[in-house]
Amino acid sequence: KRLRRSEESIIFMMLDIDHFKRYNDTYGHAKGDEVLSRVGKTLLASLGRGRDYAFRLGGEEFGILTSGISLEESIAFANKICKNIEALHILHKNSSVSPYLTVSVGVVHSNLMVDLIDEHGLYTVADDALYAAKNSGRNRIAIHEENELELF
Repeated sequence: KRLRRSEESIIFMMLDIDHFKRYNDTYGHAKGDEVLSRVGKTLLASLGRGRDYAFRLGGEEFGILTSGISLEESIAFANKICKNIEALHILHKNSSVSPYLTVSVGVVHSNLMVDLIDEHGLYTVADDALYAAKNSGRNRIAIHEENELELF
């Protein structure tokens, strides 16, 4: 409701740890739990404003909700998060994308006044963008903005 009044954009990012099942199978579930905690702390450390929120959606999926930044700033923010997680240098020898743990990110950049997307729609569109990122090679970002999907 606040965003509709202020006419700011809303940005929802859905992140998924790449090949997390392989990680658990290789290193064990206790190490997998440690990784989830480290990724969560890295996400929180990557936030820069009081109105940025990071949370675990379940399993190896996390969400970030923010507002009032441009599409270009959204892309830069998502890239920063990807780099911060890979910079942890958590070994992942059975990953097909990097020797280190990585994430794929689906981003929705929306103006609620135009798009009329509710919280369910944001989740669904971000999930679709996330799977586009994963299906195009992982360790990348897919952005959905004004009914367009782009990969970065």
